[in-house]
Amino acid sequence: AVARHLDTPAERLVLTASTSEAYSYLFKLLADPQDDILVPQPSYPLFEYLARLEGLSIRPYPLRYHEGWWLDTQELARQITERSRVIVVVNPNNPTGSYLKQEELDRLARLCATRNLALISDEVFFPCVLEPGLKPVSTANVNGCLTFTLGGLSKLLGLPQMKLGWIQVSGPEPLVQSSLAKLELIADSYLSVSAPVQHATASWLERQPAFFSLL
Repeated sequence: AVARHLDTPAERLVLTASTSEAYSYLFKLLADPQDDILVPQPSYPLFEYLARLEGLSIRPYPLRYHEGWWLDTQELARQITERSRVIVVVNPNNPTGSYLKQEELDRLARLCATRNLALISDEVFFPCVLEPGLKPVSTANVNGCLTFTLGGLSKLLGLPQMKLGWIQVSGPEPLVQSSLAKLELIADSYLSVSAPVQHATASWLERQPAFFSLL
């Protein structure tokens, strides 16, 4: 049901109980204790806690404002260290509401590929477009670097208590397949997504257009 909603192969998806759990899975997969991850500033304050729980540190990179929010890729590159493993983006960002632009995503993908970094994109608010006519750019089809795109029912359907999120994996095929195999082991070790929620998801997703018509 999620694969149909996202128009992606089901084999590229991993289910989680929440986006926070998805971060936990990915930090386990991609980094070791004392490694660091790069996160936007301003942004969601939970990153620091999630990183510390995995023994990781965070390195903030700035979002700038000049006639709109934009990602300072040059400053982001300067923040990368030998222990950096992941760049996190929030698309659209919380609290700025700004989406990634195509040229920013292209630069991010090149940077990640060049520096051997993974890209995690939190897109739980992706459908909540506030500007008429805006066509936001998703990271779900990035091919140049290993990318993990996060979503879930919490914002998509206004169902935060139903506890279902997902990780969509894309990028170079060998990296995708290796990551999926390891994520399957991590997910099977926790088995956190309940069966009733999984069975109900198809019906809920069919009601998504009706939910957004009320907003």
